[in-house]
Amino acid sequence: MRTLINPYTKYAPKRQALFTCLLPLIVGFGCSTTSSVQLLEKDSLALKKLVTTENFTLSASEIVDRARENGKIRENSNNLPIFSFLRKVTITKPVDVNGTVNEKIKTYKAYTNNRDQTLIKVDGREPTEKEIEEDRKRNLKRQRQYLDRNNKKNSDRIISNNIEIYKEKFIPRLIGYESINNRPAYIVQLVPNAKHRLKNNTSDRIMNQMQIKIWVDQEEFQVSKMEAKLVEPVKMFAGVIGSINSAYILLEQKRLTPKIWADYKLEADYDIRIIIAKTRGKITSHSSGFKLIPIKNKLKP
Repeated sequence: MRTLINPYTKYAPKRQALFTCLLPLIVGFGCSTTSSVQLLEKDSLALKKLVTTENFTLSASEIVDRARENGKIRENSNNLPIFSFLRKVTITKPVDVNGTVNEKIKTYKAYTNNRDQTLIKVDGREPTEKEIEEDRKRNLKRQRQYLDRNNKKNSDRIISNNIEIYKEKFIPRLIGYESINNRPAYIVQLVPNAKHRLKNNTSDRIMNQMQIKIWVDQEEFQVSKMEAKLVEPVKMFAGVIGSINSAYILLEQKRLTPKIWADYKLEADYDIRIIIAKTRGKITSHSSGFKLIPIKNKLKP
């Protein structure tokens, strides 16, 4: 019997590039065309008002550098308290060319110290050992493909190993300020630098068309919110293989302690065409049940 190849599955890694290439930017603060992303006009006006009413001593680059360094410290520190929490991920997408919609809900047990999360529920039931292992391998494969995991010394530290890749890709611009969860935050737009090319060509082309804003907490220099959207479609092989027509990502982080912030909410919408198959999908992630993991006291001799 002849086996049919599903083009949507064959080129699935192209879909994942859109989300995984943004991880160092989210957590770490980590054939090209000229970028069409411009400084946001409405926020430029907000910045003019900001400059006249506030006395800022930090530049946009200094704000982003502080956020990036805090991400490194948080990832490399062994002395910070560790929280566990539940991450509920809902994935909605068509599974075939006929537009049949499939929704899958996965619940993970996750940790604030970047320990690998564990799959504990699939559509409300306990997963099989096979499902847990396949999910773990799938996540690891994505990390290796787009984050160069296990290619360097101390390669288990995903974020700090890849921050420098993205550092030169974006030019930060201070465009305003806003209160996020009753805490003042700088608003910084990350304008893609088309002259700086990433090793992954797909990621580079996507990044060149991304309009990204991050909200950086003014006191603790943690990224409290991030919003990114694709401003122009990205074609693969002149559109023969497919194209990424639209994408939108929203991230919000929750402050647990002065030094510990965790992802609280994530929303991602995308519209992609692979060969002749068109698909729109949505991914949402909500975190809850944050619990401090007790430190085991060492026994006295």
